[in-house]
Amino acid sequence: MFLKSFSAAGVDMSYAQLLPATAFALALGAAQPALAAGGFECPKSTLEASQAATIKAALPAGDGLDAPDALDAAVDSLRAKGIGSGLIIDGVITAYCPSVAAQTGLSDAAKTAKLTTFASRVTRTVYALDSADAVILDVAFPPAILNDINAKAAAAKVSPEAWVRGAVDAALK
Repeated sequence: MFLKSFSAAGVDMSYAQLLPATAFALALGAAQPALAAGGFECPKSTLEASQAATIKAALPAGDGLDAPDALDAAVDSLRAKGIGSGLIIDGVITAYCPSVAAQTGLSDAAKTAKLTTFASRVTRTVYALDSADAVILDVAFPPAILNDINAKAAAAKVSPEAWVRGAVDAALK
């Protein structure tokens, strides 16, 4: 049974909001092995031309990794225009990618890494701004610990994120 919404790190999102961002992230992730074997290519956008143009116009000039305040302002501006979180993520990454592709001093692997880092930052920014009360932390776990987390989460019938959140909450009490 699918839930109408879920909470990841305290940020409530509906599946309708999450699907475009998830699809884009999966496409970007799936493209990484191909990028290692071939040239760097930007992922295809799922946006209509008018949506893409609106998003591109709201973005700051230059390297998106160097201007977090400008990125926050662009996300706020796009939200005010009624654009959903998933579409903002898709559009911002798609608009940023050509500037990464044009950087001749970077290898294809470095371009892929830079775009992946930017995609992570955009996703965190967009969903963190959905809830001013939540802060998203990226925590890397070794595979063995992640396997244990997944097993315990499955036994508790919750997502791994919800299980980790519960474990941290319990440890802090």
